[in-house]
Amino acid sequence: MSNQNSRIKIDIAKNNKNFKLIENGSTVLKGIKPKWYSSEIQFHYNNKTYGIKKKGFWGTSFSILQSGRPIGDIVSSFKTGTKIVLKDSNLTTTQYSLKAEAVGKWYSSNKQYLLSENGETPILTIHYSVKKWKESIEAEFSDKNNANYVLLVAALFLMRRQQSAESAGAGVAMSG
Repeated sequence: MSNQNSRIKIDIAKNNKNFKLIENGSTVLKGIKPKWYSSEIQFHYNNKTYGIKKKGFWGTSFSILQSGRPIGDIVSSFKTGTKIVLKDSNLTTTQYSLKAEAVGKWYSSNKQYLLSENGETPILTIHYSVKKWKESIEAEFSDKNNANYVLLVAALFLMRRQQSAESAGAGVAMSG
């Protein structure tokens, strides 16, 4: 069983504009959503600026940028679903997919999001729950010594996209 202290707490401000990743009581990464109407986010980590930005007005893909240069993408397709594709310093690409699983009772909003590398190895788990109308989000890497915070932010971004797609779909199903 994992120990609670090794989890990374995701603190999202009430206005959904600012967020922080907190590990062992200290902030390791801060981010901001510069425009309320945009899905773009920016964050700083290791003295570098990162961003996730839509690739064109009508598109469903997003670029992951480091200091303005593309280092990866979040791409959607009906056949393969949505994937995070990251390039390392050797330009080797790795694909990640995010899968949601319900946790607890059927009526509970608690979920666990598993990020898998190349469709097989789970490397990150995001624990999501709502308690007294307040979100609680925590994450933990399978390999604690190999935490990739840029990948974590991309996974959180993808989790939010999945949640909004699910709620949009639920609204249609309920009204039809």
